Amino acid sequence: MSYIDKARELGEALAQTPEVQGVKAAEAAIMAAAETRVAFTQYQDKERQIVTAQMISKVIPEKDALALIDLKIRLMNRYPLIKAFFIEQQKYEKLMAMVNLTLTTAIHGMPSADQLPLPEELKNAAQQILNGIAGGKKMPGMDIPADFKLPQGLKLPGGARPGPIPGMPSE
Repeated sequence: MSYIDKARELGEALAQTPEVQGVKAAEAAIMAAAETRVAFTQYQDKERQIVTAQMISKVIPEKDALALIDLKIRLMNRYPLIKAFFIEQQKYEKLMAMVNLTLTTAIHGMPSADQLPLPEELKNAAQQILNGIAGGKKMPGMDIPADFKLPQGLKLPGGARPGPIPGMPSE
C-alpha cells in the first residue's frame, strides 16, 4: 500500500472522529439559522481576506489581525451557535496537532519531554503524550545537531542543550 493510500485511509478515519463530526454539526447549525449564517459568513470573508493578504505579502497589518480577533469575540458573545462552532474547531485543531506530532515523531524520532522547552510542571504531561504517540513501541531517538540554533528569544529550560536525547537510542 502506498503512502498516498495510507494518507487517504487516515483522512477517512479522521472524518469519523467526534472532533470532525462536531465541527461539521456546529457549522450545519450555523448555516440553518439565517441571522447567524450571515454574521458567520461575514467573519469567514474577513478571515479569508487576511489569509490571502498573508499569502501574498507574508505580513498582516496588526490592526487587521486585531480587528478579526475582536469580531470573533463579539460574534461568540452574541451568537451561541458561533461560540459552539469555535469550541468544536478548537477540539479539532488539538486533534490535528496530535496527528501532526505523531507523524513528525514517526519520521524524525521521538524527543524526550526533558528536551522540550516546557515548564517543569508540564513535562510529565508532555512525556505521557509522547509515550501515547509511541504506542508502547521503542522509537528511534531524535538527534538534535550540535550546531542547531534556537529561534531568537527561545531558550531551552534547565540546562537542556542540543545533542542526543538522554535515554533515547540514536539511529
